[in-house]
Amino acid sequence: MSADARLAILARVRQAQVRAYIPEAKAGLPERLAYPAMDADTRLKRLEEEFKLLGVEVFTEASEADVRKRVAGFISGKAILSWDAARLPYGVGACLDGEKVFYGSDDKHVQGQADIGLTGCENAIAETGSLAMTSGPGRPRSASLMPITHVVVIRREDILLGMGEFFRKFQAGASRDGSGLPYVVFITGPSRTADIELSLTLGVHGPGHVVAVIGP
Repeated sequence: MSADARLAILARVRQAQVRAYIPEAKAGLPERLAYPAMDADTRLKRLEEEFKLLGVEVFTEASEADVRKRVAGFISGKAILSWDAARLPYGVGACLDGEKVFYGSDDKHVQGQADIGLTGCENAIAETGSLAMTSGPGRPRSASLMPITHVVVIRREDILLGMGEFFRKFQAGASRDGSGLPYVVFITGPSRTADIELSLTLGVHGPGHVVAVIGP
């Protein structure tokens, strides 16, 4: 680029700054947009729809016993990287009895041998099909990131409509157990990567298979 062309471009930028007009905000606008009212059944249906669009395998169970049965069917005979049993909802921790289980306290190389990651979640976001995962004692981040398959157990009461609700819930920085919110990651479907030729590959940077088990 010649010096004259550069000067001409900068001159146009300066002129645009002089002419720029930033309108005043209209009076009476709300501080934030309100989410539409949505009952629990509608939120559940929206979450199921978003999960299916993302390629998440989803099962909605009618009882806690059905949740445990479903989870047991996925993890039986597999090497599991799990949250601590007490941190898993619906008594799912009992499904770990007799299985080969690794925890966040184990060496990372040992955790890497797991076939399945088993976790709960802080919240599920119906609007986007995202899982809000918070870290903390007994809730290792690696369980939802390292194994090729991630099985997540979701309390129906923990389904929120949108991200705004999640951040308002935690605006004071407190997680469910009161230990604070040092880390949060949002997981939206299986890990996806596309190269320059637009060839889609699953599971490169995280689980390639996500299973959601939603309880009563």
